[in-house]
Amino acid sequence: MKLFLSTILLIVFKFSFAYLSTNPDSIRGALRLERTCYDVTFYDLKVDIDPDRKRIEGSNDIYFTAKEKSNIIQVDLFRQYKIEDIQLFVFSDSGTIFKSVKPNLERIEDAMFLSFSDSLIIGAEYKLRIQYYGLPNVAKKAPWDGGFVWSKDSIGRHFCGVACEGWGASSWWPCKDHLADEPDSMQMTFTVPLGYDCISNGNLIKTDVITEPGEIGLFLFNSYTWKVSYPINTYNVSFYLGNFDVVKDDYISGSDTLKTSFYALDYNIKKAKVQFEQVGPMLKIYEDLFGKYPFWNDGYKLVEAPYLGMEHQSGIAYGNKYKNGYLGHQPKGVDFDYIIIHESGHEYWGNSVSMQDLADMWIHESFCTYTETLYAERMYGKEVAINYLKAQRIRMSHDEPIVGEFGINQEGSGDMYNKGAWMLHTIRNVVANDSLWFKALKEFALDFKLSSTNSKEVLAWFESKLGENVKLIMERYLFSASIPVLEYKEKKMLWNKSIEYRWKNETEGFKLPIHFIDKRGDKRLVPTSEWQGVKVSSFEKVRSIFSWKYELFDIEKVEKR
Repeated sequence: MKLFLSTILLIVFKFSFAYLSTNPDSIRGALRLERTCYDVTFYDLKVDIDPDRKRIEGSNDIYFTAKEKSNIIQVDLFRQYKIEDIQLFVFSDSGTIFKSVKPNLERIEDAMFLSFSDSLIIGAEYKLRIQYYGLPNVAKKAPWDGGFVWSKDSIGRHFCGVACEGWGASSWWPCKDHLADEPDSMQMTFTVPLGYDCISNGNLIKTDVITEPGEIGLFLFNSYTWKVSYPINTYNVSFYLGNFDVVKDDYISGSDTLKTSFYALDYNIKKAKVQFEQVGPMLKIYEDLFGKYPFWNDGYKLVEAPYLGMEHQSGIAYGNKYKNGYLGHQPKGVDFDYIIIHESGHEYWGNSVSMQDLADMWIHESFCTYTETLYAERMYGKEVAINYLKAQRIRMSHDEPIVGEFGINQEGSGDMYNKGAWMLHTIRNVVANDSLWFKALKEFALDFKLSSTNSKEVLAWFESKLGENVKLIMERYLFSASIPVLEYKEKKMLWNKSIEYRWKNETEGFKLPIHFIDKRGDKRLVPTSEWQGVKVSSFEKVRSIFSWKYELFDIEKVEKR
């Protein structure tokens, strides 16, 4: 009888997956019932890191609340990891464990589908414990391709870390690996070889020395437990293994004190102190622009990493070799450490205000890249900021739209950085009221603080604050690969010169005011799809007449036939 029931359950389990696409992008990117049926509230992650064997072993307790009835849930973990055990613990009304269940496991691509004999009870609380081990993907070029970096410092000691924004957190620990669901808080415990430090997100709440028996005696390890007290994107969870020293400071805002620190390899601590001086003024500028640092209770932390950088929440990866600019290269007029300024901007744009789908990564990158320009403006003045934008403008490809395809874990064009920043700069000049613009920008950061959102919500919000035309202009830049093109032709009668202009291939209702700068003065024109004319003093330097400083568009001369 037991054999018969097991066979029936197995058949039902297999049949339930018949409708699932085996496309890995769909499995990773889609929000089906197996994901929406539960809401993660807390992760308790424990990972043993073995840099000699380039191996990890660990467990994760996933605390969640059931939102819909389902007897199948999806948890993500890359296929190379072996599963030692999986147990589901059901809590009673009093909060104690009522019973434990061992689910059936079906692995498809890099996901685990766990089935239970009974459906989840809506509103009930559960804990899912997954124990696993294996060899993580090794990054070829972190942080862009993602994975583990098993490196050595300059004197031959282990220096390791992980960056997984592209791969996802399931590349090294089991979780619901979708941007739409962040845990309310999280705890991480890392066990590393004796003599090494391990830095992670949030606050350090416990250290310990672990003793384990071996074949030739006792083995000693260091253990570090860190806790994040805010919601966190799973890809932001990280660690840094090495021999670190730390420089600390306090950032004062009114009656509040923010703890700030920079963990650097011990022999780089003097260099770290120099770069760390940029943090206080930066935090003041960002607070003025977007509100207080959003993860105040977890502190602000930079950590030296064996790769260029990444915006790991309250534990930013720093690998810019203690140089200002981008590895020493920067536009004329500015002198700041790009990794500190950019990755810290992500604490607002990406970590606090987060996307729900990878297709909307522009919400992270466009606002963060624009933040660099605003920082430059506050530090060095408007003309330097304009020059900074000019350097960004030449790095656009216009290859595909900024917004990607939803539901398949796919981001849009890399233009989300520079073109996205220029879009926001354009909107500022369309609004033509800095007081209104900066008020809206700050309100947006505060209204969406510690939450995830999407293009539709963001565009509707800006429409409500700045008008329908702002929304339409943003849509034009986000959903089209190209930028607006202004056609023009020169006309001359006796000594009078004029230029006729119109938008090329734009919809009839497209309204993008542009700056017109001539010896006759500075005015704003509102081109349409119909030809209009304006007098000019010269036909020279038309690109300067239709100024590139304020709005993102191109010009194209129509030659006489």
